[in-house]
This record gives sequence, C-alpha cells and structure tokens, in this order.
Amino acid sequence: MIRWTYPVFALFILLILSFGILLTIKEGVEVAGLVELHHNPEESRLTMHLKNTTYLNGSASDVFSQLQESIQYEEARSAVFVPTQQNWREFVKQSIKVDPEVNHVIVISAEEQGALQQALPAIFYAKYNNSPLLFADEIANNRNRLQGKKIFAVGTGSFEQLQGLENVVKITAPTPAELAVKLAKYRDEETEFGWGRDHGRRNGYFHYVVTTPSEALSGLAALPLAKSNAAAVLYAGEDGGLPAITDSYIWSQRADWFTTPSEGPFRHFWVVTGQMSYKALGRLDFSVEKAPYADMGAVALGPMEAIVIIFMALGIAGAIFILIHSSYTLPGVMSPIKIAWTLGAALLPILGVILYFNAYRRPVYFEGMMTRWLRPPGIQAASATMMGFGYGAPSMIAVAYLFAYFGFPIFFSEGINETLFWAGAGMPIMMFGMYLGALLLVIFLVQYPMKNAMMELKDGMLLWKGLKVAFLSMTAVSLGMMTMSWWMMMVHIPMMPKEDDILWFGTMWIASFLGFLVAWPLNSLMIRNNIKHGNR
Repeated sequence: MIRWTYPVFALFILLILSFGILLTIKEGVEVAGLVELHHNPEESRLTMHLKNTTYLNGSASDVFSQLQESIQYEEARSAVFVPTQQNWREFVKQSIKVDPEVNHVIVISAEEQGALQQALPAIFYAKYNNSPLLFADEIANNRNRLQGKKIFAVGTGSFEQLQGLENVVKITAPTPAELAVKLAKYRDEETEFGWGRDHGRRNGYFHYVVTTPSEALSGLAALPLAKSNAAAVLYAGEDGGLPAITDSYIWSQRADWFTTPSEGPFRHFWVVTGQMSYKALGRLDFSVEKAPYADMGAVALGPMEAIVIIFMALGIAGAIFILIHSSYTLPGVMSPIKIAWTLGAALLPILGVILYFNAYRRPVYFEGMMTRWLRPPGIQAASATMMGFGYGAPSMIAVAYLFAYFGFPIFFSEGINETLFWAGAGMPIMMFGMYLGALLLVIFLVQYPMKNAMMELKDGMLLWKGLKVAFLSMTAVSLGMMTMSWWMMMVHIPMMPKEDDILWFGTMWIASFLGFLVAWPLNSLMIRNNIKHGNR
C-alpha cells in the first residue's frame, strides 16, 4: 500500500490546486482585454466597452444645440448663442455667473494664437465655481477687483499687467494637455481654487470633457457640463490617440468598490471630438472601469495581489527544488517524507528550503535499516511539524477549493437558527468541512499506511495511532491557519474573494504559513512526550 498511496494522494492534491490556479490565470487573462496584432479588435472588450463614455460629435454649433436641449438646468445653460472664434470671449463672460464671496480671481489671456486652448481648462473651473475671471487685457481697468484676492494666472500667455500685484500664482505647462492635467490635479485650500482631482482623492463623482486643442471651440460649447456635471477639461491628441500625460492621469482616476460595483464613486468622460480613434475611445472608457478595492481589476495588479503571487511563486519554486534535490541526494529517505517536504515547502516560501537544509545537513545514524539524522530540538520539531503540515495544510486547501468551486450543502433548521445561528454562516461551515475532510484523507491515505509500514499492530491500533497523530498535527496547524484566513477574508479584504480570485489562493497560502509557525512549538511538546519523532 505504501508504494502507491502517497504518490496518488500527492497527485490528487496537486491536480486540484493546479486546476484552481490555472483556471484563475485563464479567467484573468480572458477578461483583461489583451489585444495582439493578429487579434480581431471587434472581439476585444478593450475596444467594445464604452459604458463610461458619452460621445458628442460635430461642430461647436452641434454640441451647443445638443446640450441646450438635454441639460435641464437653467444656470448651466446661461449662454444663448453659439461660440465662435470671433465671439468666444463674450460667450465666456456671459456664461459665468460670478459669486462675489469667492476670494480668488482667475486670469487668462486671449491675445496669443491658440489662447483658447490654454484658457479652456480655467474657463471650465470658473464656470463650475462661479469664480471671477478676467482676461489679461482687462486687468488695468479692474485692479480694484483684485485687492485682497489671490490671483491665479493660467496658461502661457503674456501677463505683464500683473507685475506689481501681490498673491499672484502662475499655473503653466509646455502643452495644453499638460496644463489641463495640472489644473485637474491642482488645489489651493486657502482660496478653494482648483479641482483637486489627484490620485490620492478616492471620493467624488468626477466628470471630464475630452477634446483636442484644435477643437477647443467645440469643447467650449460643452461648457454647460462644467456646471451640470462638474466636468473638468482634458485634451486628447491630434493624431487620434491620447498624450502620455493624459493617459497616465486617466488611469490614476480608476475608482474602487468595496461590496458591489453599484456603490460608487464613478468617473465619466464626455468626448467632444471627431478625431479620437475608436481604440483610444475604448482605452479612455476602460481606464475608469471600476474594480474591487483589494485589487486593480483585470488589467493590473494591486499590491496585495502582487505580494501573494510572489509569495506563491517562491513557494512553488522551493517545492520543485526540494523534490529534485531529495530525489538525487537523499536515497535513504522514504518517499512519503520527501513528498511531505515537497508539499510543505510549497506553502512555506524560503523558510521551507531553509528548514530542509537544516534538517538533512546533519550527521546520520541507523536504527536497523532506517536512516536517522542527529538534529537539535528546534529542527526536530520543525521536521516533525513538516510531516503533518506537508499533507494536512495542502489537503485543507484542496478540500476548501472543492467546497468553494462546487458549493457547500448548507441547510437551515429552526434549532440551528435559534441556538447555533452562527453555524449557518458559510465561513465557519467551510472551515469545519475543510478540516474534517482533510483529516479523514490524511488518516486513511497517509497516517494509517505509514504506521502500517513501520509498526506491527492490529488495524484498530494503527487507526487509533493514525487518528491521534493526524488530529494533533492538523489541529495545531488549524489554530493559525483558520485564524489567519478568517481575518484576511472577513476583515482585511472588504469583499471575500471567490475561488477564481488569486487572493483566495493567496489567503490560503499565507494562512498556511502562519499555521506552520503556530504548530512548530506545539510539535516540540509532542516530541518531548514521544508522541512524534523528528529525526526522520
């Protein structure tokens, strides 16, 4: 029996865990929207998913007409004529209703070529906040309005008229796209100027009007959105794509959800340009697709995911190393022990390999035909722990995955609801099920065959010894493993991960590591009482 029981048991565990991990990788890649050169773009989620984008195409007149009809907000629709290159200054003045209590003034230039491109982001904020807005050539006649206020000069225009005035802040950038992003992030708390939409701000329902510098006039026609939807301005590229500064910024605006995607906050784009490519539209839209709080969605990894992937990869690499190394260098070690070290090391990144070398780089002696190693008490305890942990912890993970994948048969009775209502929760029932299922597997497929090969006892006594050792070992491991998995899934991770989430496996891996650390000192007590041995 010993010749086939352990390899079959290990293969069973390996197949279940490999299936789960590979299925998780497969589903993650499928929804990531990855597009290769030979891939049909019509079948890609990346280019079809446009639920976060509203597309307003046409001239300034077309955009103006659409918004005048669709926005039922009189203050937002204050302008009564279509902006043109000749009248856009008057359009801005008429559109902004100034609040005299605002303690800052925005200054823009209208003299240089392309002045509207530089001024548009500031105009949108002035519209939203009812901020006083002056053109540079109006300063001489309005110096009294600037007394006691902080002045924000936005753009690359000439602002000589501001010389001699105090509290002047210049906000400029080399390109309109960079200026738009800079203004979207900017916030002066003293005067409450600026959108303040940087990466660290995780609340708020942010809207953006996206146009190109050459179509700034159409963007200006969408000015009512600054009031009705608190929309800031961003610039796309003239080539149909997104400038790097804009692309980086929009991806930083991805919002997270804790329980369901419907809870908010949300981001939305109003695309006011006919030049943006469909691919860029898809990327723009997908950049703010909401993701669970614990990760960054299907196209990126959050820090917790990255940590558990590295953690698991190191463990699997260590297990492969121990399997190969023990096969060629430890002929005197029984295959069940090699399997236990291999499976255990997979859940103990780095530590498993360190303990393996400390256990077998020791003097040897012989008890009959059996090879033994002279080990200090701490390494004996670690080796004894690995014998139970190597089979018990992977078994519990495999059983838990089967329950998570197929579902756990839960029933409710009146007695349970009244006296043991806590047992109706899925987590404690799954924990009990994974513990009991793994315990039975280890007793009949590991401990009983091992005792049968080493001892000449009746079947009843063999089962009792196997039960006692398996129960003590797995209970010790479970103390740390169950506690850690409960804390991570129920407390630390806002939304409990499912079986196709890498965080599910990562939680189990980390919880198993803690389970080993808890079981290690407990196994020292069992060695002292001759319940277990740590010199094999």
